[in-house]
Amino acid sequence: MIDYHPVRSERRRRFDRVTAACDLCKRRKVKCDGEQPCQYCVSRDLAGTCAFTAPRTRAQIRSVGTTPNRPPVQPSIVPTPQTTQGRARNEGTNHQPRSRQSLDENGPSPSSSPTISRDDHYEDTAVPLEGHILQDAQGKVIFIGDCAPLSFLQTVRHLITSDPEADGLSVPAARDCIIENARPPTSAQPQDVSVNIHDVPLLVQRYFFATSGLVELFQRDGLVEELKSWAVGTASHTDDAATAVFFLVLAIGAQDDHETKADAWFQHARDILLKNMCSDVNVATVQGFALVAIYMLRGSQPNGAYLYFSLAARTAYAIGIHRTEVNASFGESIRTMRDNIWKSLRVIDMLISTNLGRPPSTSDVDCTIKYSVARMNTDITANILDASVQIFMIIERVVVEVYSRKRISLRIADFVSRQLKGWAANWLQPLTDVVGQTNRDTSAYIALVGACSTLCSYYYGIMLLTRPFLIYDIYDHMGASIRGDGTQGDHASKRKYADAALDAASSFVETLQAAIHTGALPHRSPLIVSWLFTTSLVLAVGTMGRSGSIFVETCESAIHCLEFFSGTDPHARQYSVIVRSLLEHMSARVKKRERQLRLQRKQTSAELFGLLASSARPTTDNPSDCRFQASSEPVSSYATAASATSTAPLDWTMYDADFFALPWPTEYDPCLQDFLQPGTHNSDGASIADIPLFPMFEQQTNHGFRS
Repeated sequence: MIDYHPVRSERRRRFDRVTAACDLCKRRKVKCDGEQPCQYCVSRDLAGTCAFTAPRTRAQIRSVGTTPNRPPVQPSIVPTPQTTQGRARNEGTNHQPRSRQSLDENGPSPSSSPTISRDDHYEDTAVPLEGHILQDAQGKVIFIGDCAPLSFLQTVRHLITSDPEADGLSVPAARDCIIENARPPTSAQPQDVSVNIHDVPLLVQRYFFATSGLVELFQRDGLVEELKSWAVGTASHTDDAATAVFFLVLAIGAQDDHETKADAWFQHARDILLKNMCSDVNVATVQGFALVAIYMLRGSQPNGAYLYFSLAARTAYAIGIHRTEVNASFGESIRTMRDNIWKSLRVIDMLISTNLGRPPSTSDVDCTIKYSVARMNTDITANILDASVQIFMIIERVVVEVYSRKRISLRIADFVSRQLKGWAANWLQPLTDVVGQTNRDTSAYIALVGACSTLCSYYYGIMLLTRPFLIYDIYDHMGASIRGDGTQGDHASKRKYADAALDAASSFVETLQAAIHTGALPHRSPLIVSWLFTTSLVLAVGTMGRSGSIFVETCESAIHCLEFFSGTDPHARQYSVIVRSLLEHMSARVKKRERQLRLQRKQTSAELFGLLASSARPTTDNPSDCRFQASSEPVSSYATAASATSTAPLDWTMYDADFFALPWPTEYDPCLQDFLQPGTHNSDGASIADIPLFPMFEQQTNHGFRS
């Protein structure tokens, strides 16, 4: 009894120290001894960077995008600069948001999170928010968030290099891709911005092709006549926002075939908007800066588009476009146009922010615009914008719930999958019918472009939600012990979501191929190119999983689609080079793995039953030549034991009742027996420390992350 209490006290003190894991052990999910520095950091020569950060309080772990209705809880620890800053930030947002409209009326909203309550996060270990810093064409560093396609590329590269038999990537695949296209310097001499009235109808038509499914900033019926009337007296017009809007419409229409003229119109219109930005704030200002962002997106300048679009968003807030009751005061026709402008801003905002992995410029917290139509019109072209904004609302949900919080679970995936299923029930078949039509006119081709873009966003939303499960499944297939405490049903569900990512990618490519074959799809399609890059990566990395080489042909088709856009889009050109290099590497790796597995099976069969081994690999005489000897150790050990017992004079020709009796007592293999019982295996933290995947956890459990 005298020695018992000191031992117990020492164990308790050690347990208390272990709960305070260092930042590195928390991030890598490995055991920490709580020392300063800890043994894990010392063993990896990281003692100088071993640091302990105090756990965040309830007020600091508040859900992203949610404002509480009660004062924040004061922390009980000594305040640090981080906690003081977090407290000040939270004290400024302790107001109650307005009640949200129902999902059926206004679409999914990321502001309210029915999947995760705040109490679920109180005991969670803070997961560091990691992003990527890349360089643009001018060498300046730019932040790229986790949901961006470029971040997914880094995850894929890490997965390939973590393969124990990876031979390394080629130079094009290992080079950081551009994120901002360098523009030629602006000429000091005045440029010709004259407009030929005979070119106006064609340019307006191409503008509608370029923006179908993205924005509806004007009333289509009278736009051509209005532009014609304006073009007649171009020289006499003052430099106001409306003039800039007309120049931008023509610039976007001429961007594919007459880029020099389009650049002249664009620069002139942008200068007008910036000059009158403060003195002339109206609907035309919102339209103008939104069109500047679209032009820069189509010109491979997403970072510049992100900056200019923020001006359009703030101007829209300033004149109340986000409130339908304000828009209704201008009459029915103006109300519809202003509502559509806000919907267009939401679509462009989510496209840019998701593509770059950055916070959006618009929010629906104070918005009263309804994103769903009251009834479906017979003409689907009138509803494409509603379908587009609804699917982007679901994509925003995925970004907020998964990538902003950096956690994924079956509960979150199930909730978002039901929203995607509800969207598909309303829109999937009508939009697919639009893409599959054969008899077309100009308006039908414009509708086809919008339907194709919206369908691509739908498939991308599925991949955005399920790609963590795909990476999880591939690591599991590669042999990493990452299963954790989940049941066999949980693992099967995760595999279903991983398969859904590949199925969505295949459907994406099929839909896009059908649209390309019509000849109506513009060669500058930033939305499709960005989502297509992720699709290609999903198909390429899928070859390393259970599917093997099934999706190689589909990935080749995706590369051909990228090459279709590469003539005018430098991003598509480089994306195609990257994906092709990755696919070649993975295909060679899969073929090599399949050959080795086949040889291993033949060798094992030869050792067990005396079958003839492959002539190209006579490992029967020299078992050490088998590359996978370690993985087949249980079988080889059994074969060795069988060889040892074969020296005894056993009669294997008995056919009486003793034939079914074994020549040794009944054995019990606890390891094999545990394997037959699902849910008994725990993950080894050290073996999965470097996996760049969000921690898989189940919301049903009440405990938090374990350090």
